[in-house]
Amino acid sequence: MDELNLRVYGLDDAADTIPLQTLLAALVSAGYPVTLATGITGEASEEELASGDWDAAIVRWMDPEMHEVALIERDRVSESEVTRSVIAGAIQDVANRFGYDPGGQAIITDHLRKTTVVYSVQMLPALLVNDEHAAWGALDVALRCIAAQADGLISVPGEGYCDADGELVLAEEEEMDYEIGFADLEEEPEEA
Repeated sequence: MDELNLRVYGLDDAADTIPLQTLLAALVSAGYPVTLATGITGEASEEELASGDWDAAIVRWMDPEMHEVALIERDRVSESEVTRSVIAGAIQDVANRFGYDPGGQAIITDHLRKTTVVYSVQMLPALLVNDEHAAWGALDVALRCIAAQADGLISVPGEGYCDADGELVLAEEEEMDYEIGFADLEEEPEEA
């Protein structure tokens, strides 16, 4: 799981049974020309789409030609030390970078501690090289669909945590950038 991934931290114990067809239906009904795959080639079969038993899915964009835009991985907290480490890192990150909002910080920390499943969305090169790619909007739909199904919170690096409706629950603190020139350091204090 990469630190720059978009993530959904899900609470629902049944969250790990979200069938891929639910995700695909949300994307297609929003008008996105996508297909999902569970393997390197081809599309997911009807059985794979109907099953809630999956660990990874590739989002393939079909227009103008087929290309892969994202990889969605699902990890159950009870089965993965790496996922538990990701959650511990997220809790630490909230403590270090969101301290200006203690109420929001407490809500997110509590949610992270109760998380049972983590969905990680990795953007693939087709998206990373094209800020205007329509699949960016599709990722928003996918994240909201997963968050709604999993009673989850969406983590967006550089922005913060959102609910399933896309409403910001806790925004990242803006880093203060102070510029101090050498002249400022060399000035003598004024005498009173």
